[in-house]
Amino acid sequence: MPDAVVPEGAGSEDLTEILDLLSERIARYRVSDLVLVYCNAAWAAQHAATPDDLVGRRLEELLSPAELDGLHTQLGRLGPDAPFLYDPVPRPAPHIPDRWVEWADRWLPGPDGPQVLAVGRDVTDRHRAEEQLAVSEAHFRDLADRSADVVWRVSTTPGPCLSYLSPSVHTLTGWTAEDFGADLEHLVAVADEDGRELLGEAMAGLPIPERYDLRLRRPDDTWVVLEVQMTRLRDGLQGIARDVTEIRSLQSDLAHLALRDPLTGLANRRLLDLLLRAALARVRHSGGSLIATYVDLEDFKLVNDRYGHQVGDAVLVEAARRLSAAVPEADVVARLGGDEFLVVHESGEPTDRPDDRLLAALTPPYLLPDGTSIRCGATIGVATTAGTGGQDAGPTTSEGLIAAADAAMYAAKPGR
Repeated sequence: MPDAVVPEGAGSEDLTEILDLLSERIARYRVSDLVLVYCNAAWAAQHAATPDDLVGRRLEELLSPAELDGLHTQLGRLGPDAPFLYDPVPRPAPHIPDRWVEWADRWLPGPDGPQVLAVGRDVTDRHRAEEQLAVSEAHFRDLADRSADVVWRVSTTPGPCLSYLSPSVHTLTGWTAEDFGADLEHLVAVADEDGRELLGEAMAGLPIPERYDLRLRRPDDTWVVLEVQMTRLRDGLQGIARDVTEIRSLQSDLAHLALRDPLTGLANRRLLDLLLRAALARVRHSGGSLIATYVDLEDFKLVNDRYGHQVGDAVLVEAARRLSAAVPEADVVARLGGDEFLVVHESGEPTDRPDDRLLAALTPPYLLPDGTSIRCGATIGVATTAGTGGQDAGPTTSEGLIAAADAAMYAAKPGR
């Protein structure tokens, strides 16, 4: 897999094997030139090729004119302000007659320009089921019984009851249709809190999303995530549910990797910028202030040179843990790179500063596995939007606040 697909240190080979086992079609391409930088085996198979045959080629060479039109439509809607788009309309599968695919795209900003992660799932069974829901009841049940997705129907008169549940529910949830029974007690019992709330609103006739995720507890106490599509009938509700557990986990992992420092788990620069922009907007309305504390570990290079990078990484992880533990949970703690960190504190009082707590947290020695203790002090610099030194106001942008804290840190370094 190309280096651009998975951030450094994220286990590229293991993730490649996992993605190649999925039936979902997964591809990643650059926005600037539409060059494919990654695809899994399922995406390549629809083009009668292997990933090695396709990576590096432009999508114009691989997609039909209709598919390219759809791609450009999605790109026109995707961006930093709309990073995830779901296309609810099943599309014909490329080069595979009578198969239908549903696509979701995620915008992934990166240092070399934005990329798009596209995930497609074969929804042929569900598409055919949806086309036939208006046909006779006998035909509906025959088709639903054969669907890999869960087809369900709830009647609301004279009282709410589960009037139909396809046999595939056992494969997806571990519970049989008989376990669920006619009433809704079992369904409510195995749903999570959000699911129970949604079910209650649906039964009360309140508006709920036509498509939503429902988490159900399996008999082995693991959880399955079902994406439920619902249609209201004159006398009840009817819909289809599909298993999206792996996809939701993958989406969560990819989002985490894109916004978190892989070594410490702290916010990276990209996430820091997003959080800072939101915090600046809040304090402009609330009249509060932001205090940014820039932290630089002293003598960290000597630790790396003397003990090796493995020990250096352990020191960084422990420093990140100490910083996070020293401030309220609402504060932002980010790793800027190397041995530099930033802590952002939101306060209604400009004098409420966390710098003393941070220095105290970083002062104790670091204990190595062999019992050796080493010291790695810190220099900090503080900047605030409230302004200091007679200024009426401090920095008003995320870049300005970070730069001001950085300058204050360098001014505070010993010997300056």
